[in-house]
Amino acid sequence: MHNIGLMNAILALSVRHISLNPSVAPDIRHDRADALKYYYETLHYLHKAMQYDSFKTSLELLATSLIVSAYEMLDGSRQDWERHLKGVFWIQRSQVIHGDSGGLKQANWWAWLCQDVWAAFRERRKVFTFWKHPRTFGQLNEHELACRSVFVFSKAVNFCSKEEVEADKDNVQRRIAKAKSLLGMLDEWQSLLTINFSPLPIGNSPETEIFPPIWIHPSPFGKHPYIVEDPN
Repeated sequence: MHNIGLMNAILALSVRHISLNPSVAPDIRHDRADALKYYYETLHYLHKAMQYDSFKTSLELLATSLIVSAYEMLDGSRQDWERHLKGVFWIQRSQVIHGDSGGLKQANWWAWLCQDVWAAFRERRKVFTFWKHPRTFGQLNEHELACRSVFVFSKAVNFCSKEEVEADKDNVQRRIAKAKSLLGMLDEWQSLLTINFSPLPIGNSPETEIFPPIWIHPSPFGKHPYIVEDPN
């Protein structure tokens, strides 16, 4: 680890996670104050490093900003989290980073979208991104189809947002047309799922389990049951 800011961001997130879930590391005790120390050191580093143009377009900035955003998600500060999600969005946009950029930039974009989708869902707003996937479902491999489930979910979150509901409140037919388009997208995506998206057999779960465990391997393919679940 050669970047101090990135290291402190990882430490802040890790310590905050342990402080919220003591069972993760029962032999180690941390509280929020320990995480805050690393968090503020990260922000101080970012403030100084942003003076250099080379850092503004670095992978370290992308990774550090996203981890800081994840920390704020755990810390419960909606205002700070929202601000950093938007900040990561503008960093990505300035570098034309999207879901098909390749490499770490692409991975960062999808990880950011997962956070933004959850924040948008909770606040009933639209997601920040307006990127349109250039390829059809049929052109994607299995791992790309798994990622696309998050993209489809972001469209559903947009559809349910206050902005969309308000915009279509006097046009029921347009609202219905958007819903049909969204369902068509979901049906097309689901029709291309392979056997790898199906759950594997597991033993009986303990009676104390509220929800029965589902084992899907590779794990990214396990996102699809939550996307295609029929509320009826």
